[in-house]
Amino acid sequence: MSLAPRQQRIRIVTFVVGMLLLVIPLTTPLAGATTKHATSPPICRPGQLLPSMSPLKGTYSSSAGFRATLWFQNADGACTLFVDDVPVQAVSGPSRTPVGIGSLSGAVAYPSLVLAHGDLAYASVSIGSISTAAFKKMMREHGSSCSPKYADGIEVVSNLKVRSDSWPSHYFALPEQVPVCTKDYFNITAGVIAKSPVGLIKGRLETNGGPSPSSGYRPYPGTVWATAGSGEPFGATVPTSGYFEFRVPVGTYQLTGASPMYGNGTYRCLGIHKLAVKANVTARENVICIEK
Repeated sequence: MSLAPRQQRIRIVTFVVGMLLLVIPLTTPLAGATTKHATSPPICRPGQLLPSMSPLKGTYSSSAGFRATLWFQNADGACTLFVDDVPVQAVSGPSRTPVGIGSLSGAVAYPSLVLAHGDLAYASVSIGSISTAAFKKMMREHGSSCSPKYADGIEVVSNLKVRSDSWPSHYFALPEQVPVCTKDYFNITAGVIAKSPVGLIKGRLETNGGPSPSSGYRPYPGTVWATAGSGEPFGATVPTSGYFEFRVPVGTYQLTGASPMYGNGTYRCLGIHKLAVKANVTARENVICIEK
């Protein structure tokens, strides 16, 4: 046998043995070792998940549509939340007749989430505007139709036939009648359910005084939004005192706002600085409606 082929065979055998040494410790337990199986907490019961929506009734405009964030807080012991398809339907009237449906869901493979006492899971939900040029263009290009019906609420619906669906059924009122497509393009969408450490945002929605410099800063009612770098919005309804506070996942946010006292809600108010929110910490920033 010549030297070159022999050296080549030695290199191949060395490579195979090396790969086996890498794999064997991962697949074969050492002699005398015991295998430990991780156990998850019990499945969350619907009664221990406290649902809420931020802002309380969401917000709606013909240009932006409806936007809100759904929150589910664990009010009891540690539990496992199975992130499977959770129906979210738009409903109308006292009988809450469904007029359209979307779905909250998990990421790829629907991983389960373990929630300790007080932990929060959240997802965004929106009803797209059918009045925008972009939506009308999409319908023209796809030869589709909308045939809207009007919803005055949204409802999270548990599936009692599926054991892992541990979500509480809950109804949330909408701020006004919102058009929902009933053909081809459903315009209800819901984001991925996620768990995150959260912090608190506090501040005041206010005007800078208007035409009289002596007026000082005055509070405005309305809505404030904190928009994450990913584009996901979180918000709060602001009372006449102007003061707001709401929770958001840890991250960096730009605050914006609107008030019926400021251009009938069509003008935008702005937080001057981007806001870094840390876990279990209160971040403060006012949102200013600049009067001309």
